[in-house]
Amino acid sequence: MPRRCAVASAVRRTWLAIGLGLLFPLLARGTAVAATTVCVLTPRLSVTSTGEVLAPVPIGAPTLLSTDSLEEVRIEGGGELLWQRLARPDQTIDGPIPWPLAPIRPGQRLMLMLRPRGVAEDDYAVIVLEGDPAERMGRAQAELAGLGNDPIAWWTTIQQAFERGDMGLGLALLFAFDGPSSPRLDNLRRAVFMAGCGDTGGGSQGTPSWIRAAIR
Repeated sequence: MPRRCAVASAVRRTWLAIGLGLLFPLLARGTAVAATTVCVLTPRLSVTSTGEVLAPVPIGAPTLLSTDSLEEVRIEGGGELLWQRLARPDQTIDGPIPWPLAPIRPGQRLMLMLRPRGVAEDDYAVIVLEGDPAERMGRAQAELAGLGNDPIAWWTTIQQAFERGDMGLGLALLFAFDGPSSPRLDNLRRAVFMAGCGDTGGGSQGTPSWIRAAIR
């Protein structure tokens, strides 16, 4: 398959299987839904039956990636602030952020809080990061460690994850800082990032409606 077709096919599988990310409208406390949204590509997000926005983490040091410009990123645990990055007055926070703490443990829960540009200082999109079960995290970490710096091995493993519907692992590997650079991988990263979270209304060919979550 030609390189361009392979990348397009990979992006299409990502869209049709589960979608690329979730949009989060920001709520000022006690007000109606605001127009501002946050698109998160990784970690891969879901919404529980109780409405909690959850990001199962297969790899202990996940890349944090939103397609939007951010003013603040916070990680909290046990009610305490563990890490924070604030944008400079003349420069927002853009692009992937390497995991800044010790690797997430199986079952560990941390709070990721994102504040996009132009939003009030106490308004956040709140995401619960939760380490996958120990067996799954162990397999994913072993798989990651075995990839080395071989772009073909990375491409193959990412495609296999997408093909079996494991979008969380596929996206985690695609945007991992350990991943090598190659024209095909870089093109796929760029294409997925540019596609963002897409249309919030869902598509006629199986694309899901994007899930919306409120600020806490």
